[in-house]
Amino acid sequence: MRRQPNPTDPISAAALEPPPDAQALLFDWDGTLADSTTANYHSLREGLQEHGHLLRRDWFDQRTGLSTHEMVRLLAAETGAPLDSSLVARRRDAAFLDRFVHTVEPVRPVLDIARTARAQGRRLAIATGGTTVSFAPTLDHLGIRDLFTVIVTREDVDNGKPAPDLYLLALSRLGVPARDAVVYEDSDEGLRAAAAAGIDAIDVRPVVAPERLPRTP
Repeated sequence: MRRQPNPTDPISAAALEPPPDAQALLFDWDGTLADSTTANYHSLREGLQEHGHLLRRDWFDQRTGLSTHEMVRLLAAETGAPLDSSLVARRRDAAFLDRFVHTVEPVRPVLDIARTARAQGRRLAIATGGTTVSFAPTLDHLGIRDLFTVIVTREDVDNGKPAPDLYLLALSRLGVPARDAVVYEDSDEGLRAAAAAGIDAIDVRPVVAPERLPRTP
């Protein structure tokens, strides 16, 4: 089973169907299963405002596959601002839990794929670059924890996306080889992570968020 995404696939939910021989489906969380991109942006924006930095939405949208810590470190390197990623992340998480966690809704077409796959007896995993403090309440808010055999977060690995660590750990815990799995992702970093892990991937953005696809010159 080696299915590569086809850029000519119709922009409909049918484009999200997994290969029939995929034994396991591995899902990113933010922007893939959970419609949380806007909530995450506003939360991080709040965390950075206390440090005198205004986060641009276009900058954020181009890097949604990175964890908060990695995003803040990159921002500090690009701007020269003295940003402490741990402090910003704590403020970001507090803002998310206080104001935004209950605004998150499921990405219905992708969740439908997960539910159907589970009913078919396939094994499901979440591999998120988020941390437990904000991810777990969102997962429980959506009430879908029982769908997933394995859940791994950024805290479980040394390196976040685009490194393959999250997906390799999820595969190991599932007991499924890369050739028998498929990844669902919504970011360039996540797609690179899947490729580095040797797993075919389906980019959900053409179906659920075409405005977030990379722009071609």
